[in-house]
Amino acid sequence: MRERCKVLIVDDEMLIRQGILNYIDWKQAGFEIVGEASNGKEAMEMINVFSPDIVITDIVMPIMDGIDLVREAKKAFPNIEIIILSSFENFDYVRSTFQNGVADYILKPKLNGQELLTVLNRVADRIPHIQNASSPIKTVRTPEEILESMILGYDISTNFVDASSVFINNRFGLIGIHGGNLNAVAVVTIVKQAVLEELPVFLLNASKTEATLLFNFNSHQLRYIKEAIYQEKNEVSDETWVIYEPFDAIEDIKRVHDKGYSQMKKYLFYLPDIHVFSYDELPKENEKQAHFDLNHFIEMFKDRLFNVAFTYLENHVDYLKGRYHNDSFEFKTFLGNIIFNMIVLLETMKYDVQDIEQKKYTYFSIINEADHVHEALDKFNEFLDEVRSNILLDDKANDQSRNLNKILSYIEQHYTEPLRLSEIAAHFHFNASYLSSYFSTHHKEGFSEYLNRVRIKKSMELLENSQVSISNISGMVGYSEHSYFCKVFKRITGMSPGKYRKEFHANHDNEKKGLSNLKK
Repeated sequence: MRERCKVLIVDDEMLIRQGILNYIDWKQAGFEIVGEASNGKEAMEMINVFSPDIVITDIVMPIMDGIDLVREAKKAFPNIEIIILSSFENFDYVRSTFQNGVADYILKPKLNGQELLTVLNRVADRIPHIQNASSPIKTVRTPEEILESMILGYDISTNFVDASSVFINNRFGLIGIHGGNLNAVAVVTIVKQAVLEELPVFLLNASKTEATLLFNFNSHQLRYIKEAIYQEKNEVSDETWVIYEPFDAIEDIKRVHDKGYSQMKKYLFYLPDIHVFSYDELPKENEKQAHFDLNHFIEMFKDRLFNVAFTYLENHVDYLKGRYHNDSFEFKTFLGNIIFNMIVLLETMKYDVQDIEQKKYTYFSIINEADHVHEALDKFNEFLDEVRSNILLDDKANDQSRNLNKILSYIEQHYTEPLRLSEIAAHFHFNASYLSSYFSTHHKEGFSEYLNRVRIKKSMELLENSQVSISNISGMVGYSEHSYFCKVFKRITGMSPGKYRKEFHANHDNEKKGLSNLKK
């Protein structure tokens, strides 16, 4: 027999550890359990004491998780071999561990005695002082096992002894499937029957809700594969299919899979009502537009331009939900950030937000855990409706305030025209002296200064986002004299319009360079 291989088991669940201990006859199989640990910190202490050859570790654990354990163990003991235990839910984490020297992995749903022994023997054969002794017959991995490991980043494509006997056709295609009650084996049968020619199909990473299919096909067969998928979609409406871009070399499987899998997650979130996505027929997303100016939104809110502010916000949310290539986390973070800022604003403006404050963590939680965009927006719109109701109740108690809101909205919409306080007061049936006092009290500036601030804010947007000349901009924002515009602009911003435009674009270019350097 070969020299006995020492094994350490690491998992925070005692039942999992006990299950592993009882799956096989360790002594007869040529292995010795030297200890158990419930987290990475305990494992590192035991590694120092018992010097195991192999560590079997879970990923999600308290104190020190499996990712950190892999990093620390390989740093301190480069020759130690590590096997990762993973569930389908944290399958993405497994990919990152291979970069740190993980030897192999076992999916918990597939964990049994034979699978455990197969992986242990495969890893033990890598250990010099174990390998040199007489060892059991090496186990042969199935093509599916090899392909799954390649997707994880473990380069074992050479393990295909005779690739031509496995892959008989010249092209490869991956298809990701997501469904509530997925029968992936039945799907493979349906597609094979549709092609009516020899078509190697490999079922990878299959669970109750997700699976990946690898097709080895000839170019003319792709049409039949796609037709079969669309037919299956018409019969089973709760599955979503993503057809990744075909590729010519099996070594490209990880690159194509990672790109396609990431995109599938985004489509599932943004477009839950569509059930087939093909690399050559992807939905067109919204054209890129200007970023959401949170400061501008806050200013409108403070100025009680609620209708204008809500319209500005809702237009941007409509834009974001049509940007299918953005990560769902980015979308959810935007909604959460708006909720937080609006609650703070309402408190600052002396609204009674006690009820909204009590519900805010429910809003955050449901939005963050939303499976698709409709679920997130339903909760976000519920929040906006409550904010509107809160504002409406307060405004009904103060009709004068509501009328003033209309005046501010009028100024926001007509700032390009000649505006005088007396004419606006007469238009809205206000006392001119009261209106003048209102501006001084609520905005700490007179009507003229308020109008200037609105106009200068608009001119700054034009300077930032257009190539229109400064002289034309002055007329576009309501100034008949270019020199007066420049004087007001410098008084409010501290610099001339030309300098502001130059510095803005210089800072913008520096930011882009900084991001570019970070990506490198």
